[in-house]
Amino acid sequence: MTRVLVVVLMSIFAGAIAGAPLTVEDYATMATPQDPQLSPDGKRVAYVLSRADLEKSAYDTDVWLVDADGTRNRQLTRGEKSDSSPRWSPDGKTIAFLSDRSGATAIYLLPLDGGEAVKLTSESTPVRAFEWSPDGRSMAFLRTDDQDPEQARRAKEKDDAWVVDASPRFVHLHVIDVESQKVRRLTAGTFSIWDFDWSPDGKTIAFTRGPGIGLDDMYRTDIFAVPAAGGDMFPLIARPGIDRRPVFSPDGKSLAFVSGGGVHDWLREHKLHALDLGSGAIRNIGNSYDRTPEVVSWSDDSRTIWLGGPFNSTSQLFRMNADGSSFTNVSNVDGAVDDVQIRNGRIVFMQQTLTTPPELYVSELSRFAPRRLTDINVAYRDRPIGGTRRISWKNPKDGMEIDGFLTLPVGYKAGQRVPLLTFVHGGPASRFDQSYLGYLGYIYVPQVFAAKGYAVFRPNPRGTGGYGENFRKANRNDWGGMDWIDINAGIDQILAQGLADPERLGIMGWSYGGFMTSWAIGHSDRFKAISIGAPVVDLLSFHGTSDIRDFIPHYFGGASLSLELLRARSPLWHLKATKAPVLIQHGEADERVPLSQGTMLYRVLQELGVDVTMVVYPRTPHTPREPKLRIDVAQRNVDFFTKHIPVR
Repeated sequence: MTRVLVVVLMSIFAGAIAGAPLTVEDYATMATPQDPQLSPDGKRVAYVLSRADLEKSAYDTDVWLVDADGTRNRQLTRGEKSDSSPRWSPDGKTIAFLSDRSGATAIYLLPLDGGEAVKLTSESTPVRAFEWSPDGRSMAFLRTDDQDPEQARRAKEKDDAWVVDASPRFVHLHVIDVESQKVRRLTAGTFSIWDFDWSPDGKTIAFTRGPGIGLDDMYRTDIFAVPAAGGDMFPLIARPGIDRRPVFSPDGKSLAFVSGGGVHDWLREHKLHALDLGSGAIRNIGNSYDRTPEVVSWSDDSRTIWLGGPFNSTSQLFRMNADGSSFTNVSNVDGAVDDVQIRNGRIVFMQQTLTTPPELYVSELSRFAPRRLTDINVAYRDRPIGGTRRISWKNPKDGMEIDGFLTLPVGYKAGQRVPLLTFVHGGPASRFDQSYLGYLGYIYVPQVFAAKGYAVFRPNPRGTGGYGENFRKANRNDWGGMDWIDINAGIDQILAQGLADPERLGIMGWSYGGFMTSWAIGHSDRFKAISIGAPVVDLLSFHGTSDIRDFIPHYFGGASLSLELLRARSPLWHLKATKAPVLIQHGEADERVPLSQGTMLYRVLQELGVDVTMVVYPRTPHTPREPKLRIDVAQRNVDFFTKHIPVR
């Protein structure tokens, strides 16, 4: 098929659906550009494109390449397996990437002057991450340790009973010589490596190490370094709490990193710090930002630091001096700037807004003026969608200002009172932002509801991340307390404005959102239908079975847990025979909020005579990962609310 014919067919397809509202399938299958990487000369961008394969019910990722002027967007890798993490060689002649095309995920090299991708590593366990050395002669990479011979034998013979917390397999740092393909192991021991960075001279690698590979272990990390040629590792930062994501300054004199400041606390923001490698002095340089940055990048002269990360309901690009002064919001977009990568005076990133789908953009750092590079989601730009506005209100008890989003029905006319569905986010430190599909949009599909005549309210109550540390910590010991009042005060304001019908209210949420929707059963009669996903319903049993054992102690009481407090704040102990129908959805393989939490809720509601349905999703961890299962989750929610809260 010729390129011209492909373009014509794509134009016809885009025109055919331009007038159609978003569907459940759109939420599950919209293509997403990820991990953009500028070439050393700044003229090209390699990136990953994730697309849904409904036949396999899987998401396929491939590496693509686009010129920095937006021309010649072409696919570099193909196949049934996933290709990801493109990284340019320092000379710009080769792109290395990860692929599982031949079994365990390995590093492949793709020469850009022609030829097929060549497998570089042949490790027996998957490569998790890698980076080129500054001179391009070697790469550092992470992989999980092998099973010992006895473990391998027992696994093969199915005599593989295992002892809890015994014989963990850690993740360690290795280096491979690109020419000879010889591998040397740099670290060993009862710890795992989370991330790393090469020093500018290529002689040292700084890395984050923690006692294991679970999320609890990330909150107990330190930063060490090791000679790249091999030798003894040595500590750079070793103290309580989280210290991770080291980034060397180009002059090799400083190391930026994110940190809890020497305090082990899940509710703290991980602020930017800097280590003077000469004196060993550590400075907190992130107080002006007061949030956890997702990207940290030094300027070439080591005098400026660029940050990418959340800022209230947006995500932005920021700059500041290396000492933390002159903090400035550079991008100032009403939307989300994510996946930021900076190189040679240019920035490439993914951008989206409430009304425009995700695409890749590029800008000069000297003046932020984004130019779109891709048209991956052009077919979604002119779809009819419900207008979404950011709204704010105050908690009536303590006056704390809260904000969130209200999406009105497609074609809404002033004066109408419409059914209102409240969608509570998880975390509780997750957040709703100004992105196109939005947080867990593929589960609760706001624009699908808007097309059917519903308004959707998405509040960011206290405890939400991205609003500063004090706001994030404001629900400690108080789930179902002031955060519940925050949410209901927002609903009250929408009702007072005459936008919603008080007799047609629904509520839905996943994880902590599932906690809050379960809490609603015992604390409100206002909701006519309640959808609950992967809910925390009993804090004590959740603490005893979840894969995050530190989580509840940090939110409720520290080292000495109060059983009375846990029971008082557990929805399971407040349930009553609600008249509202209830839908429960839960992943069978959920280790974060184990299936037993949803099962307990289901059985108690059954015993109370509630109209309750529970759906379990096979192979599914804390949130659904497969396209068909995402479609099923969302469609059941649409069917549930349209049945029980009709649009008049």
